Amino acid sequence: MKYTRNWLIALGLWYVFNAVLTWPSVFGPGLSTMYPGVELSATEPIFRLLTEAWVIVGIQLAAIGVVALWGARNPMKYIAVIPVTIVTEIVDGIWDIYSIVYSYEATWVGVVTLVIHVIIILTGMVAWRKAHA
Repeated sequence: MKYTRNWLIALGLWYVFNAVLTWPSVFGPGLSTMYPGVELSATEPIFRLLTEAWVIVGIQLAAIGVVALWGARNPMKYIAVIPVTIVTEIVDGIWDIYSIVYSYEATWVGVVTLVIHVIIILTGMVAWRKAHA
């Protein structure tokens, strides 16, 4: 159970940290690195829409993170956080593949995020298995 508890804590902290990373003042300046060759004029309404959409993604991950942190106190009671996280990471991974292929995302950014998704999925599967052992 210790592994599962630690996994929930690490996941919770990572997801809350991601909410900070997607805040417009933090995320906005990095968009040109993430989408090289795409004209992203910070003065246009579409730029604000893009940064606000990313904030919502961050808030959703932070919500899962807060529940994971809370659930670390009693991992078996909050064990459903693990499959929710795994499915979230699969969907986000599919989105990253789409972004690399069709939305001009820098390949290296997409690959790094895909690796992070795989790490979270695999360690989540271990946490699930260890919790039920």
